Amino acid sequence: MARIPLLFLVVFLLSAATAAAQPTFRFGMRGGFNRATSTVEASHTSPSSAYYYLATKSPIHTWQGGAVLEVAFRRFSLQPALLFSQKGERLGATTSISGFAGVSSTEVSSVKRFNWLELPVNVVYGLHNFQVFAGPYVALGVGGRERGTQRQASPTAKYARIEFTKKVQYGSNTENRRLDAGVNFGLGYRKGPWQVQLGYGVGLLNLHQVDPDYTVDSVHNFGEDAAYNRVAQLTGTYFFEL
Repeated sequence: MARIPLLFLVVFLLSAATAAAQPTFRFGMRGGFNRATSTVEASHTSPSSAYYYLATKSPIHTWQGGAVLEVAFRRFSLQPALLFSQKGERLGATTSISGFAGVSSTEVSSVKRFNWLELPVNVVYGLHNFQVFAGPYVALGVGGRERGTQRQASPTAKYARIEFTKKVQYGSNTENRRLDAGVNFGLGYRKGPWQVQLGYGVGLLNLHQVDPDYTVDSVHNFGEDAAYNRVAQLTGTYFFEL
C-alpha cells in the first residue's frame, strides 16, 4: 500500500517542477482496447493428497472509453482521465477428490468481465512527437458479468454440461473487492490533436476477499486466491483546445 502514496507524490513533484511555465489546457475524448487478465493461477497436485485442483487464466479482449484533461507545460503534460474500462479474464478450473468409490470432479470454464470506473493520472513527456508516460490509477467496480459452463462427474454418474450466466457482485458479502489501484506506463505518439498510446496497467490491490456466505462443498474456492489486474491497453485520444 505504501507504493500508492509514493506514486501520487511523484506526480505532485513533477507537476510542481513545471508550475513556473505557462500551462496549456486541452480536453480530449479517448477510446481504446484492453487485453486483460489477472495473475492468479492456483494449483495443488500433490500425489500424497486425495485433493486436486488446478486453475489457469488467459486474456480476454475488452474496451475502454472516456474523457481526458490535459495540462501541458512545454515537454511535460499532466493527463488525468475519467474512463469506463472493462477488464477480466478467461478461467479454466478443475477440482477433484479421490475416495474409496472413485474420483468426483468438477470442471468449470468461464469468461469474467468486470466493469470499472477508472481515474488514471499520467505524467507524459514528449520529444519529437514521441512520448513516454507513467502514473497511478484508482478504480471503482460498477458491475460486470460472468458466463461459462460447468460439468460434474462422480464414481456413479457423469452429468451433462451446464451453461450459466450471472452478474458480478461487489461488497463485504462477496468474493470481489470494489476498489482497485495500481500504475499505468507506456509509450505514445502525438501528432497535432491526435494521440495514440500503448500502455500496460499493473494492479497493486488484491481483487479477491473471503466470502463469508460461501457454503459450496468443494475442494477449493478459486475466488479466494489472490488476484491482481494486468491489462495491456491501446488507446486513441483527440484533444480540443480550451
